[in-house]
Order: sequence, then C-alpha cells, then structure tokens
Amino acid sequence: MTLGITPTYPETGYGYIKYVSGSGRNGVYTVERFVEKPDLETARGYLRAGSYLWNSGMFIWKASTILANIAQYMPELSDGLVPIVEAYGTPHFGEVLEQQFSTLPSESIDYGIMEKADHIYTIPGSFGWDDVGSWLALERINHTDQDGNMFSGDIVSIDTKNCTISGGKRLIAALGVEDIVVVDTPDALLVCDKNSTQDIKKILAELRAQNRTELL
Repeated sequence: MTLGITPTYPETGYGYIKYVSGSGRNGVYTVERFVEKPDLETARGYLRAGSYLWNSGMFIWKASTILANIAQYMPELSDGLVPIVEAYGTPHFGEVLEQQFSTLPSESIDYGIMEKADHIYTIPGSFGWDDVGSWLALERINHTDQDGNMFSGDIVSIDTKNCTISGGKRLIAALGVEDIVVVDTPDALLVCDKNSTQDIKKILAELRAQNRTELL
C-alpha cells in the first residue's frame, strides 16, 4: 500500500502514481503504474487527467510481506540482511551492521520493489504534504518576501528575485540574481539553478568518484 498525494499544481520534481479510475473501494485504488518525474507539459496533463497522484514515498506493509518481496526482487539486498539479522542482540551487532550496510545495493524501494511487485494499492491523501527533502520546499513552507525570496541567515540582497538562500554565520551578499538556490555550510557551498535542484545527486556521485567521502 502506498500513500499518494492529490496534486495541486504540475510539479516536475516528483514521481507520480497512476491509479485505475473506477477501481476505488473504501477510498483504496489499484495502482496501474509508477511514472518518473515528468516535464512541465506532461505534469499538466497528469493534473487534467485526475487519476495521478504525487508519489510521497510513504508505504504500508507487513514485515513478512516486504521481506518476501525483497527476497524475490532484490535478492542481493535480501542476502545482505541475513548476517545483520543473525548478529542482532549480540556484542558484534554494531560491527556487522556497519560492515554489511556498506555492501548493500543503493536502490530505492520504489525502483527495487514497488514498480515490480503485484497487488499494489494506493490511498489518495490531501493533508498538506511536501517533499521536505527538496531545497525548493523551503520557500513553500516558509515565509517569502515581496520578491519571492526565502532567506535564512545573514543575507544582504539587492535586485534579487525568486531565490532560496540558506546560510549560517557568514554574510551572503546577493546582487542581481534570480531563480537560484544558495546553501552555505561550514564545509561546502552549493549554488544551483532552481531547475537543477533535482540533479544535486549528480554532485554527490561526482564527489564519490573523486573519493571525497568526507563531504557526503
């Protein structure tokens, strides 16, 4: 079971759930398929269709059910969990967990299980959900000024529009910029176009390729 969010605008940064119209019973619908993050025109079409939900990434299942599906669709992950389970409650659990976790495949439950499994259902929800894992969510859940900016930290701004800037103790001066995200932390500075926030994972991949794991 997955909780889908009734979309309120054509978001291009979320995956969507396509459910079977007319399959609803007691508010539960059969999932037809999961779809990837769309372009703007496609997202508008999803909104007009009325049978698409944002994929919130919230799932409901029995432990026995998800473990059986992991064994079927993600056998490498299933095999890697065995030593962790066997070490649970022993003095070696922490060591085994750290060792095994680093070897497990890096694949989301959406791709690994939900897009392949049978008998998937969804419950549409409208309860003010937002993807707080996105930097753009900051401007949706926090106050923005008259120019559409969301500032946090010591910010000086002139002719700045529709920007999200999050800093710390260091002064950030923004002049004549528009539609960018700036995040300043003690060990790294991120500057990106708002349309590229979903690609930050590419930076993480590059850092791993350069073996700069201390920044991850």
